Amino acid sequence: MVEKGKQKAIVIGAGVGGTATAARLAHAGFDVEIYEKNDFSGGRCSLIHHEGYRFDQGPSLLLLPPLFRQLYHDLGTNLEDHIDLVQCNPNYVIHYHDGEKVILSSDRAQLGAEVEQWEGEGGAARLEDFLREAGIHGQLSYDEVLGRPFDTFFAMLRPGVVMNLLKLHPFGSLWGRCARYFKTERMRRAFSFGSMYLGSSPFDAPGTYTLLQWTETCEGIWYPKGGFHSVVQSLVNISESHGAKYHFSTPVSQVIHDSKGRATGIKLEDGTTKEADVVVVNADLVWAHNNLFDKVGGTQGVKKEEKRLLDPRLAERLWNKPHSCSSISFYWALDSTIPSLNAHNIFLAEDYKGSFDDIFKRKGMPREPSFYVNVPSRVDPSAAPEGKDSIVVLVPVGHLHSISKQEEGLRTFANGSSVPNKDTQDWDALVDRARKQVIEVIEGRLGITGFKDKILWEGVNTPQTWKDKFNLTHGSILGITHDFFNVLSFRQQARHPSLKGAYFVGASAHPGTGVPIAIAGSKLCTQAILSDLSIPEPQTYNTFNKKQRNNSLDEIQQFPLLYTLEKILRNSIPIILGSIMTIFGLIIYTMIYGSSPTFIIERDINRFTWQYFRSVFTTGDNEIDLVISIVLAVTAMLCLALKLAPEGEPRWMTEAREAQRQAMLYEKQNTKDMEYQAQFKAQQDWIAKYGNPPTEQS
Repeated sequence: MVEKGKQKAIVIGAGVGGTATAARLAHAGFDVEIYEKNDFSGGRCSLIHHEGYRFDQGPSLLLLPPLFRQLYHDLGTNLEDHIDLVQCNPNYVIHYHDGEKVILSSDRAQLGAEVEQWEGEGGAARLEDFLREAGIHGQLSYDEVLGRPFDTFFAMLRPGVVMNLLKLHPFGSLWGRCARYFKTERMRRAFSFGSMYLGSSPFDAPGTYTLLQWTETCEGIWYPKGGFHSVVQSLVNISESHGAKYHFSTPVSQVIHDSKGRATGIKLEDGTTKEADVVVVNADLVWAHNNLFDKVGGTQGVKKEEKRLLDPRLAERLWNKPHSCSSISFYWALDSTIPSLNAHNIFLAEDYKGSFDDIFKRKGMPREPSFYVNVPSRVDPSAAPEGKDSIVVLVPVGHLHSISKQEEGLRTFANGSSVPNKDTQDWDALVDRARKQVIEVIEGRLGITGFKDKILWEGVNTPQTWKDKFNLTHGSILGITHDFFNVLSFRQQARHPSLKGAYFVGASAHPGTGVPIAIAGSKLCTQAILSDLSIPEPQTYNTFNKKQRNNSLDEIQQFPLLYTLEKILRNSIPIILGSIMTIFGLIIYTMIYGSSPTFIIERDINRFTWQYFRSVFTTGDNEIDLVISIVLAVTAMLCLALKLAPEGEPRWMTEAREAQRQAMLYEKQNTKDMEYQAQFKAQQDWIAKYGNPPTEQS
């Protein structure tokens, strides 16, 4: 029974976005029920077990840790109380086709030395410049994107977005930003492959996503002990502690709504209906619009084949949007360890760009894949029996595309073609080819033999598996892509565009794909629900990262006026120089051609005289002009003084502060001396009057 006055919420799907939203809503006082088609939680963040071996089915590393800490703080607890995080060091070992390897680390000194080894002198400095720009991308994303909705196009005109848009480099590519700072192809590849986490090519992903390299280097790569699913399980536990109920192996067929356009509940595949005030969809967004929402709303028992979609144009538009890649993923239980494999390993194709083009432009299986190898037992021994390794291999491939009206397949090679040109659904052949390529590359680059014979057991996920198991449109493992016209206001927001009381959270909704991003989306979704129902947000939402400043040492100090003026003047220099160059350009143009440019209304060259300029730049009042001239002269001298001044505060200011400190010390010491003298005099007076005090022996 729902408590009187308590709002009822239903969440469809127990993925990371769904469980995080369920926990938030339950913490906010909702009566929450979660319905999941599979018999386990987590979706792609679930685990595969086999005789003591454990594999992360999807994500295997934790990035952007502040988003996780914020989630648990919002729920009134701490991340460390629920998850045992282990930092991975080094971050990655990248293996190249020529046998060389590059080690990426969160140790800046070590990473700088690694870059200089390949880039030569100045490489470490360029690395710091790259990370500085990537840090701006990361901080602006935290402040302006991940924590804010973009319900209308005008939301993109917010001052924080407009003023910082160019700083985010959304119109350039991730590869382009790497090429801006690194000279060698090796380093450009090392710092651009991270786009695979977005399911995008580094040659197409916006430059903003250098933030991935920034968070890996500056915030670290982490692994939750027990597997990534431990994060989801902790959210399940927290939500259940607030009364949430989970229903596994219970697929949903429809979202029910009334004639007024408000969601009123759901209909299960067995025909049972469940009423609710709020319905949150954590299923794949595109699949949901094409399967869960029809015009009838599930109230008249319409057959599935007779469904009429609530918004067929929207459903078709989403279906045709560019989607991220898929993968052939292997889960191998080995009979021994492979010491030369680190926790996170990247094997890059020789034809780096060609392999990405095969995946993202030709929607096929690359001729030579770049792939990722994760060895969870390297950082968490519980992932495999003692002396053995569990290994996950992710081979990116194109997502499924239509090869007939009812079938989707993958593109591969035929007749000796150098690019994917044949549609196929022969998954056994594709898996065999991928397995053979991966084993050959691992053995060749690590200098080992007999790798295949070490595999005791194998699990496999293909694009078709991802589609069938998790209802992922086109088998795309990361949903709709993140190019410029599929983010911010161009992406589906938390609210259903036409159905009140229905909401979305997950990879294809704003703010986007990836576990930490879906967690950020859970807060946006919850805030939208609370706002629509006029329910205040929990107090915990407003206290994250707010330091209690009871000590004077922790008080925020204002920058000295001198440095504030310096910053203003420094930022004004480009505008001043541009104005001067424009004026001189107009004068030169007029002197050469005998007339001013056509965009100047008056084209009489005789006007360009000293008297004319004086009339333009002065008021005509000599006294006022004198005051303005003095102000400008003082400003110019101040600019020159600031330009010539050494870094840091002026010497006179340092000396003045030191003199003040010495005076205070002297005064303090003088006070102590006076107190001591007063005590000594009082003691002498007492002795003179009463004599020496008796000793302990006497």
